[in-house]
Amino acid sequence: MKQLTYNRKGVSYSPRLFWQTDEKTTIAIYQGVRGENPELDFIVKYKEEGKRLRTPSHTHWIVDLLVKAEHSKELVLSYIENLILIYDNTVPFKTVEERDGYMLKHQNVMSLRYNELNGCGYYTISTLTAFIELFSICEKQTTGAFMFRGLLELIKEYCEGKKDFYQIVGYSKRV
Repeated sequence: MKQLTYNRKGVSYSPRLFWQTDEKTTIAIYQGVRGENPELDFIVKYKEEGKRLRTPSHTHWIVDLLVKAEHSKELVLSYIENLILIYDNTVPFKTVEERDGYMLKHQNVMSLRYNELNGCGYYTISTLTAFIELFSICEKQTTGAFMFRGLLELIKEYCEGKKDFYQIVGYSKRV
């Protein structure tokens, strides 16, 4: 898909795989080079209709969840608890073929369950869930990695009133 191809330092990169997460957003993965298994590593990017291809920063999706939490902390808390379960039950890819044939598993169910949150913030629940699912798999590619799960826990603590907005955003900018 040409619109998902990008150039970096004169090299053209095409997606290994892509998914439509809502009527305007496509998420793609590209070959990565990091971690214990660089051949299984991948980079997540997304493209919205009429906009450029972007890499989702942790600060962007975290702020989006904070905005959604201002609508309903209870609903976002439930959503985050489910995302943590997804993280905990995620396993890394074992082969390049497994990665390149992967089908997202959680976005449709979560989108139905948390549809009310789609009117708040920037990303749809389908897109956020796809990001989280892919970030979880990517983090699990490296033994002992835990930073991403820690970010999910911070959002949970925000919804529980244990952390404030500035603590969450400040931490997200450092990772």
